[in-house]
Amino acid sequence: MIFYCINNGYGISADIKKMTNVEHIHHRSAAYGIPGMFIEDGNNVIDVYEGFKKAVDHVRGGNGPVLIESVTYRWLGHSSSDPGKYRTREEVELWKQKDPIENLRNYLIENNIASVEELEEIQAQVKTAVEASVKFAEESPFPPLESAFEDIYAD
Repeated sequence: MIFYCINNGYGISADIKKMTNVEHIHHRSAAYGIPGMFIEDGNNVIDVYEGFKKAVDHVRGGNGPVLIESVTYRWLGHSSSDPGKYRTREEVELWKQKDPIENLRNYLIENNIASVEELEEIQAQVKTAVEASVKFAEESPFPPLESAFEDIYAD
């Protein structure tokens, strides 16, 4: 099992540094006797892939679970009722410059892995698939109440 902590720097609306006395969440894994891994730039898709590859190899090798922490950011508040007043506009804008989707897109184009046209085609296919999924969900009947109790395991 891989436990993944996406550390966005905040515990709801408080700076994580005020919420815990450890610098990095992945250090907490030692308390459970499992290794912790750290991905410093959780906005770098390649770094996240490589970090997860190591974790997957570890787990599939029969070595037990692992905790991964990656540092990233959330642009919006914790919930729809959170105006995010605990952050500055400059902080949010700085992190928007690290947009992982846009940065991966640029990486793929700059390294001739994909063309603009190919990426636009993929984006169009994804949009179509998402729209079809939303339509299916909206047109589907609600599941029966009893289904909430299916596939539950308790020891």
